[in-house]
Amino acid sequence: MRVPRGILSISVRIRDRRYTIRFMPSRAMNKDWGRCYFPPGRHPLIEIRRSLTGRNMIDTITHEVLHACQPDMSEHGVEETAGAIARALYAAGCRMTRNLNTKEKS
Repeated sequence: MRVPRGILSISVRIRDRRYTIRFMPSRAMNKDWGRCYFPPGRHPLIEIRRSLTGRNMIDTITHEVLHACQPDMSEHGVEETAGAIARALYAAGCRMTRNLNTKEKS
């Protein structure tokens, strides 16, 4: 998959694999807020809609990372667990520190 210019991505280790998390424009995500490609293949990938804000962003990242960590967990279990974690993190003051919809100056 070719990555459009200006797409922010980060790299994280999940279950002894190096995953790329890409923050994608809405047009590339259709109606999805996030996607975890599993099985991970050669280049494990998670995509997140970059226009999400606040608790929705925290919830979606948590949700997709849970899919990568616990691929056998039911969708209901992932939704319930990610929601609880996102609410706790948000209540504790966790927030995004950069706006993913604007280009940062290098």
